[in-house]
Amino acid sequence: MRRPSLLTKFSLLSLLVVVALGIGVGTMLHGRIERRALLEATKLAETMTSLGLQPILLPGDLAAGKGESHLDSLDEQLKLRDFDQLGIRRLKVFNDDGVIVYSDERSIVGEAHPGAPAIRAALQGRIDRHVKETNFADGGGPRSLEVYVPLRLGGADEPSGVVEVYLPYEPVAQAIAEDSRRLYLLLALGLLLLYASLFRIVAVASRTLRHQALHDDLTDLPNRALLYDRMADALAAAERNGEPAALLLIDLDRFKEVNDTLGHDSGDRLLEEVAVRLGEVVRRGDTLARLGGDEFAVLLRGVPHRGLAAELAGRLQDALARPFTLNGVVAVLDASIGIAHCPEHGTDVHTLVQRADVAMYDAKRSRTSIETYSPERDPYSAERLQLLGELRAAIGAGELVLHYQPKVDVVSQRVVGVEALVRWQHPVHGLLPPAEFVPLAERTGAIGDLTRWVLDNALAQARAWRDAGLDLTMAVNLAAPNIADATLPDAVAALLERHGIAGDRLECEISEHTVMADPRRAMAILERLRSLGVRLSLDDFGTGHSSLSYLKRLPLDEVKIDRSFVMGMIEDDNDAAIVRTTIDLARNLGLDVVAEGVESQQILNDLSALSCDVAQGFFLSRPLPAAELDGWLAARSATRSA
Repeated sequence: MRRPSLLTKFSLLSLLVVVALGIGVGTMLHGRIERRALLEATKLAETMTSLGLQPILLPGDLAAGKGESHLDSLDEQLKLRDFDQLGIRRLKVFNDDGVIVYSDERSIVGEAHPGAPAIRAALQGRIDRHVKETNFADGGGPRSLEVYVPLRLGGADEPSGVVEVYLPYEPVAQAIAEDSRRLYLLLALGLLLLYASLFRIVAVASRTLRHQALHDDLTDLPNRALLYDRMADALAAAERNGEPAALLLIDLDRFKEVNDTLGHDSGDRLLEEVAVRLGEVVRRGDTLARLGGDEFAVLLRGVPHRGLAAELAGRLQDALARPFTLNGVVAVLDASIGIAHCPEHGTDVHTLVQRADVAMYDAKRSRTSIETYSPERDPYSAERLQLLGELRAAIGAGELVLHYQPKVDVVSQRVVGVEALVRWQHPVHGLLPPAEFVPLAERTGAIGDLTRWVLDNALAQARAWRDAGLDLTMAVNLAAPNIADATLPDAVAALLERHGIAGDRLECEISEHTVMADPRRAMAILERLRSLGVRLSLDDFGTGHSSLSYLKRLPLDEVKIDRSFVMGMIEDDNDAAIVRTTIDLARNLGLDVVAEGVESQQILNDLSALSCDVAQGFFLSRPLPAAELDGWLAARSATRSA
């Protein structure tokens, strides 16, 4: 069962408060009505005394022991006053000694009640009243209102006696009941109107707050909480009806560059336009949500086949590929989209989101734009988590090894440096290439320790070669988390000092997507490395999304042309043009050029003709352990000498 909503809780609580308020106010007003009715009856008795009795009574009439004739005379005079028409049921007159000197009930005349509180109060000038059970023969009911009124004769200030008047209480009770009914009706209507007004105000406010709680402030799209709620419904329907669902996570590439360059206002407008474009693509019934920052999601329900999600992802890419115009500046965005299917990849919200995120990261890392979840690439699978635990132990257990691939000067054919590439000599799985565990380290925070191990051992080997008379630059790859690590430059400085290696003998290779993930922070870290004398190389140039303005601003020493262009330059004119243009661009920027993927003598010759500086590839040598590289270097030196 769902928990009651805030509006439901307020409705019940406010209803209780309104009812309690109604009861309290009603009780208070009912008391006032009763007092008013009793006061009116009391005034009647007071008026009757002052106008009907005091004019006909003399001080001598209050003397005790008057005869029947005197009482009959008073009866006649009182009948002339029409007291019966006033509803008076019984009348008594007391003298100041509390003795009854007159009553329409003759049997009680002469009785003395000197200590009666009501009589004492009236003799002191106060009117007293109370309701009393009676049994009169007039059929007026069992209850009467007894009123004790001071009797003043002859203009005296002090009471000479007391008049006790019995009035029927039923008319008073009926007046009280009638007024109370009108009061309760009006009070109920007023409180009902108050409750309805409060309910409407709170209902509108509740809907507004609920909308704000479940939607993104900037784009008004569903937020993460609402997406997860709808995912839970979709996954339940998938389990109940066999209706497949899919989740697409969309991360905007280069958004931070636009945001930093044009400002946050332009960044917000860009996100709003992105939301509009994505909304034009998704199907009716699907959910487009903004998860925060530059990340969006699409929940697809009723997916008949996997191709539908991939096809929609392609159309989302096409929508974002069109240039955006912000304050007269044209901005181009790309997106990385990860896809996870239910029930194939997960049947609960957490699992499906995690696996769509893994796929999105794969799309970003491999630069394929769109990827569907694959267990083999999931760093959070049971096998990968076990591998991660083993990796942390392997760093300190000596299971990691470095292989070195030589870099050759194209003109002189002299080996000028090596690139250190890490391998894992796993006790069960054998020698694992970096693709098997480096991405895992990047995603889980182990990359910092791994990179420091590589730097330490690579610089130790560089020191050993230098002591043996080989002066080679040592190139080490840095991952995106490394150049976001403010402690890295200090660690590099300490390692250079420990091994006695000059900063310019170390090269740090960074890829375009690594730099573009956070250009501003990357710039700060790279500047600190450069201040140590460390050479900086932009790896895989041509495959990322860096702009020429960022390329010009980065403190680079060289660029490495991606192997895909170098390997294809013999057969593909476009690849050849890209290689040639990259070399010309680097020359104009004062940068050295390294060509990766040299697989043949012809490629090496063409690179020489294009004035490329350094070549690297399997044609020259595959990555080798240090001992084997020593032999390769010796053999190459002997061949060249011959």
